[in-house]
Amino acid sequence: MLIANHKTRNPFYKPGNWIVILTFFIFSHISYAQQYHCLGKVYDEETGRSMAFVNIVANNSNIGTATDIDGKFLVVSETPINLLRFSYVGYEPLVIEILGEANNLVIHLRRSATELREIVILAGENPAHRIIQKVIENRDKNDPEQLKSFSYTSYDKMIFTIDTLEIPEEANEVGDSSSYKIKKFLKDKDFFLMETVSERKYLAPDRNHEKIIATRISGFKDPLLLFLSSQLQSTSFYKELIKIGDKNYINPLSKGSFKKYFFMIEDTTYTPNFDTLFIISFKQRDNTNFEGLKGVLTINSNGWAIQNVIAEPSVTNDGISMVIQQKYEFIDDKYWFPVQLNTDIIFNNVSIEGFSPKGQGKSYLKDIVLNPDMVKRDFKRETIGFDLLAGERDEVFWNIYRNDSLSERDLKTYSFIDSIGEKANLDRKVKTLKALIDNRLPVGFMDINLSKLIHYNQHEGLYLGLGLLTNQKFSETISIGGFWGYGLHDKRAKYGGDVTLLLNRYKDTKLKIGYYDFATETGGTTFFDDSENAFNPAMYRQFYIKRMDQTTRMEAAFSFKPHRYANLNFGFHRDKKIPTYEYLFQKSDTYIEDNVVQNNFHFTGFSSGFRLAIKEKFLQMPDTRISLGTNWPVIWFNYTLGVGGLLESEFSYNKFDVKVEYKKFFRYFGESKIIIRGGFIDKPIPCANLYNGMGAYSKFAIYATEAFVTMDATEFLADQYLFAFYSHSFGKLLFGNRRFAPELSIASNFGIGDLNQSQYHQGIDFKVMNQLYCESGLLLNNLLKFQGFYSLGASVFYRYGYYHHPIISNNFTYRIVLNYFF
Repeated sequence: MLIANHKTRNPFYKPGNWIVILTFFIFSHISYAQQYHCLGKVYDEETGRSMAFVNIVANNSNIGTATDIDGKFLVVSETPINLLRFSYVGYEPLVIEILGEANNLVIHLRRSATELREIVILAGENPAHRIIQKVIENRDKNDPEQLKSFSYTSYDKMIFTIDTLEIPEEANEVGDSSSYKIKKFLKDKDFFLMETVSERKYLAPDRNHEKIIATRISGFKDPLLLFLSSQLQSTSFYKELIKIGDKNYINPLSKGSFKKYFFMIEDTTYTPNFDTLFIISFKQRDNTNFEGLKGVLTINSNGWAIQNVIAEPSVTNDGISMVIQQKYEFIDDKYWFPVQLNTDIIFNNVSIEGFSPKGQGKSYLKDIVLNPDMVKRDFKRETIGFDLLAGERDEVFWNIYRNDSLSERDLKTYSFIDSIGEKANLDRKVKTLKALIDNRLPVGFMDINLSKLIHYNQHEGLYLGLGLLTNQKFSETISIGGFWGYGLHDKRAKYGGDVTLLLNRYKDTKLKIGYYDFATETGGTTFFDDSENAFNPAMYRQFYIKRMDQTTRMEAAFSFKPHRYANLNFGFHRDKKIPTYEYLFQKSDTYIEDNVVQNNFHFTGFSSGFRLAIKEKFLQMPDTRISLGTNWPVIWFNYTLGVGGLLESEFSYNKFDVKVEYKKFFRYFGESKIIIRGGFIDKPIPCANLYNGMGAYSKFAIYATEAFVTMDATEFLADQYLFAFYSHSFGKLLFGNRRFAPELSIASNFGIGDLNQSQYHQGIDFKVMNQLYCESGLLLNNLLKFQGFYSLGASVFYRYGYYHHPIISNNFTYRIVLNYFF
């Protein structure tokens, strides 16, 4: 048998077959990688508003996507798209057939007739709880503000308008009606348009700075309205409390929320990466009373993080209603971070021909950098700052940051409202709003000091006057002010003037020299850099002041900020005080011969004042600074050194004053506030510079905080004291979420003091508070609301303990409670 050598060949090894292999490989991958697209936008069928975070699934798969905050969507599939399924909580599901190209779909969803109701989970644990619990466990990992640092640029756009769909169709037929005029006006423009570009940087745990680098506001040049957009909502939805507008709400993702919130899995889809998306609705449980939210969460199983959230207060506020929307993306394949924020506002307390204006704000975050290298010195003192060139940016600059070009409607809004703004001088109206914050109304190069125009107390009666001071139009560094006024009851004129030199704007370093002839409260205490806002309920105590001294004062003061959270003041003063009441002071010391009595007094000395507000936030505008508050205690401290023998001074003494104010919000329980005040004087001095009891009892009916409601204003006198004023607001916890739901508060005030050498004070009646003074009260706030700007309530206080009156009815005091919503 012949055996021949035979080499078997693979046919693909033939010359040219490699071309066939390569061609097959390329075309097979091209076929595999081919993608199909659908583009469009989703609207509410009834209102015409775009809808964020609508769930969309292609064909019969479970892999889907969602609309962004503008209602836009892009569906990508590796197979031809024949069907699109749309679903959204509270709306009827919709399935549409796709024929041919679908690059500009317009989808309308109809509201469902049924509401989300709390149901009983019969078969064990609510399956939504397992998912929510995982989100809670991963909060710190997914919370952007738990990162070491981050920075981003934000483009914000806000419009204000009226929903013309609310205007009845009959308005189209009545050409002279107000409704018709509004509808015609809003046909191609809005009432208001605002754009901003800002750069934010953050360094854990609490360094935060946002700089406004561009702004444009229709009809306005004054940037104060930027304050509104900066305070609308929290950037992160992972905190225990979620801020919406000026209120804090309990986060449904906080610990223990299962007892307070009802959760339901509404849908489940998958991402192209095969992560699971859980769409979970949440609402406040029935028969629970707290500041809660309702809305929808989209939870991604990748890290158990929020991908989308829509939330609004459970109960519509009589003042402002708000809905927030947030979209998060997985940045650098490491961290979830917000990329789009949306805020809808309805001003229920404002009416334009019977219709409530609405605001629509959208923020787009870009240039996001996570964990960049930062140091503390990179951060300025203010939380929100303003670039002086922000209002002068051109279109080239704006087009770099805008998410989309301005529409014809936007351009007409700018053009029309800008022209109206100049004619109506809208900036002057904004300046009026600013005046309420600063107590200063600008008129040319002068400001009117509103605190010097009018006030009332029981000594002066109605005080009428005028106060003027120069502003930055006069000088950037020097301010000259003065006032004159007259009390209709004491029939005396008051006047004074001062000059302030700004030495360093960044550290707020100032030198002030002044001369005044005015009335001061006997035994009253003021603290350096304390608020004197006329709408602060503590200021109502001035209505009850009875005893005052006619004071002539010369002073010089130097103040500055030694630290981002602290203000410091050093001063020198010379006072001459003449009692306006029958009073004699008798004392023996180096400068007064034994048994000599006096009825006018000279005080000369040095003083220092200190205010510390840890983590206080500020909005720094070009010409003013607005405090955004702090969650930490605020501390004031004064020290006065009286120097006898200097410039006719008759008294040497040391005087120490301290005040601490702290507010604390308790989940599901309300907010507590405590103010502690204390003072000590080491030597006997006339009652003009001692301490009164801070009483606020008389026939005047307005409730004053930080005062003893059942105590007469002149009842006590002390040279050392300790007072505590405590209040707790339950909000709507006790009366539920009904339309009429007054807010209950309780208050308790306590005081103790002493007075050495009380026999030196002759001619006046007073007591020494060497036993504990006690009073407690019950307040019902917001019984009557007026246009959402202010409200009236009622209160009753009872005086008890050592200083109670023998007749029971004399221990009760009744007051009207006046609150403002700004």
